[in-house]
Amino acid sequence: MRTPRDSFALNDDGTSQVGATPRDVKMRELAVRNQLKQGLASLPKPKDVEWELELPEEQQEVVKTDDELREDASRRDRRDRETREALEALHQHFCVGLAGIQNRKIGDGPEGLIAAEAAKLIANDATRFPQPGGKVKGSAPPLDVIGDSDLAAARQAIAAETAEIPGLEQVQQHFESRSSSSLLLGLGCYDDDEERHQETVMRAAFDTVQDSIIASADRGTKLETKLKLHLGGYLKRQALLREKMNGAHEALEKANNALHGFKTLAISEEVAIARRLEALREEVGFVSRREREAQEMYRRTKDELDTLRGDGANGVH
Repeated sequence: MRTPRDSFALNDDGTSQVGATPRDVKMRELAVRNQLKQGLASLPKPKDVEWELELPEEQQEVVKTDDELREDASRRDRRDRETREALEALHQHFCVGLAGIQNRKIGDGPEGLIAAEAAKLIANDATRFPQPGGKVKGSAPPLDVIGDSDLAAARQAIAAETAEIPGLEQVQQHFESRSSSSLLLGLGCYDDDEERHQETVMRAAFDTVQDSIIASADRGTKLETKLKLHLGGYLKRQALLREKMNGAHEALEKANNALHGFKTLAISEEVAIARRLEALREEVGFVSRREREAQEMYRRTKDELDTLRGDGANGVH
């Protein structure tokens, strides 16, 4: 039974109380909603932005009868059993025995060939695309690679075998329409068969060509993607080499300018050296001449002095 303290959410554990009716649950939800409204109303209003809380309108309570609330036990048990079986089926582990599929005895007729090929396909699918939680025993045999021409021939044979057989009324109408033709009786049907066969062949050829075009387009797309990757690498390499070449060219230009400058300086130095040597030679000649003149003057002066000293000693004036 509910108590007055239940309004304080003391027993709020996510389960319904004993003896609680849908009306009590609805009343409790209304009480919680009103309590939430009061709590939100007591909050201070925001300063910058004014928020408006829109609550859904309260719907009128739908009072259900006891017959609607009462559920058949057998129906509930059946629903629970179906749910349990579905869950068990979801968690069931599948095991595919490839050896058992391959070793099964099958006849040598067309049905046997079809069954053997189907077994190979099932084994390969089970190996390549395993089911979550499944097991595969043994190894799948390799599938044969079928060429485009064989596929086209198989499609043509299937189209010829599965062609719709006309009924008796259609045959009669066709025969009556051909009877009034200028062609001989019974010869007009051969043209239709030939046209139908030609149409089948053309459709098969068209399908083959279309498949080949699609395959070529896929290969072209893959090749284009690969070439784009290579082209991107080549472009990066080109940019790097271009940058290095520009740097080397600038360095070469600077070296050439420096070389020309040094050559000009060397020529200027050679001319200046020759001019300085000539000036030095002239200066040396001038100094040598002045030295000879000074020595000659010194010699005459000394001779004159010696003469004067000799005359004074002999008493001759």
